[in-house]
Amino acid sequence: MGGRRLILVDGPAGAGKTTFATGLAAGLGAPVIHLDDLYLGWSGLETGFPRLVELVLEPWLAGQPAAFEAFDWAAGAPTGPLIRVPAGQTLVVEGCASAPRAADRFEPLIVWMDGPRLGRHRAVLDRDGADEAPLLAAWEQATETHFQRESTSRRAAIRLVRR
Repeated sequence: MGGRRLILVDGPAGAGKTTFATGLAAGLGAPVIHLDDLYLGWSGLETGFPRLVELVLEPWLAGQPAAFEAFDWAAGAPTGPLIRVPAGQTLVVEGCASAPRAADRFEPLIVWMDGPRLGRHRAVLDRDGADEAPLLAAWEQATETHFQRESTSRRAAIRLVRR
């Protein structure tokens, strides 16, 4: 990848991906992209990575800065703030389904994060509110299907489990 390093932090909702990736990116002096800004809503799990490739990775891999409008979950459209991604050597991406098999062509370092289901579920509802429970249930089912199909945890070079 021309000396560029792509780090993908994947795992189920509530596993601590955002906190870990933010700290990692800060330590590396690299930008972090949150797939929450790229999914097209609660039913858009599979839209995050293709949008990442088109809007961020293609220009970044070419040594160019990238920019995209964040998805506004309340409005249901990508009308949020403009997210700018500077050109650089390292990029950290975090989010559910951030490391599908299609990512392998970019030779990423894949970090898998997980933890007990009840703790993860509680973390998401504490963060997003109890009203999101029905949507979270469907999201969790979609991610489980995705992770099984893509063998994400088995493809990861690093596996971290929150107890």
